[in-house]
Amino acid sequence: MRPIERDLERFKEIVRGEVKKRAREFLTREELFGEVEGRIVSIPLPQLELPKIVYRDPLGEGLLGGGPGEEALGPGGHIPVAELELEEFLDLMGEALRLPRLKPKGEGEVTEEAFRYTTLARKGPRGLRHVRRTLKEALKRTLMSGSYAPENPGLSLEPEDFRYRAPKNRPRPHAQAVVLFALDVSGSMREEELRLVKTLSFWITLWIRRHFPRLERRYLLHDAEAWEVSEEEFFRAREGGGTRLSSALLLAEEILEAYPEAFYNRYLYHFSDGENWHGDTPKALEVLRGLLPSLALYGFAQVEGPYGQGHFLEEVRDSLGDREEVALAEVRGREDLPRALRLLLGGKGEGRA
Repeated sequence: MRPIERDLERFKEIVRGEVKKRAREFLTREELFGEVEGRIVSIPLPQLELPKIVYRDPLGEGLLGGGPGEEALGPGGHIPVAELELEEFLDLMGEALRLPRLKPKGEGEVTEEAFRYTTLARKGPRGLRHVRRTLKEALKRTLMSGSYAPENPGLSLEPEDFRYRAPKNRPRPHAQAVVLFALDVSGSMREEELRLVKTLSFWITLWIRRHFPRLERRYLLHDAEAWEVSEEEFFRAREGGGTRLSSALLLAEEILEAYPEAFYNRYLYHFSDGENWHGDTPKALEVLRGLLPSLALYGFAQVEGPYGQGHFLEEVRDSLGDREEVALAEVRGREDLPRALRLLLGGKGEGRA
């Protein structure tokens, strides 16, 4: 391995270590939230010392960064940054937070056409010309005609000699998923609770998409009734009124009819403070019991509001907590996010991230 390759590998290890060390911080960095569709994530490296050679500078005084404990600055006085592909960043975050790998449930896949240039054709664009096969055909023709002269091995190309790379149609199974997010906006969810919901739904989306690139998202709000909204409306919701948790589950059931379980891995996430109208909990549990067999995962996150939290999570745990499709998490503040995220994705919650 050449020295420059060793240096590159060491730099990559520094970046990986920085991501793992600061995973809990990255989990709540809102400036990352616009990168769901992006491919590059910038990682600041404040402790990285960049060498700078200055003429006649005493040995050791030419490093950027004043000394122990001070942040090293790059060109222009800015903290050095490294850029990672989103997929690599997610893998590092997943390793640091011990997020579980998601597996397709049942078939959950569609067949799409995949084209690979694995065959040859006699006609095609110049850019796809296969030089070696063209020369081979020319040599074969010359030998068969008896005009090949070993002392003068030059070949003349005829139109019938040319060969071109051509695509071959090959069906390929491709897993896909749909995720529904339902949010209780009955008036007891404050700005801070909504931030926690936004953080969790953002990382849930990224992690599911890491395993199922073909991912569709739908967003629901509810108080006593439920309705579908855009992603933008979902994250700035401000409503009021009573609470019927069953309304969100019934609407989710209706929407999921458009996503047959034979072709989709179906995820449903519900965020609430757990308060529910008296008498609605048995109905909500009944709807949920009917939905679970068709879901890859049902995640319920009970967020502590200004008046505490209700008991729906306990009801679900008592009635359905032994089902592998059920994932439950309590969220009282930002410190609970790593564990809650791990639980809501079907992982174990013991210990701290």
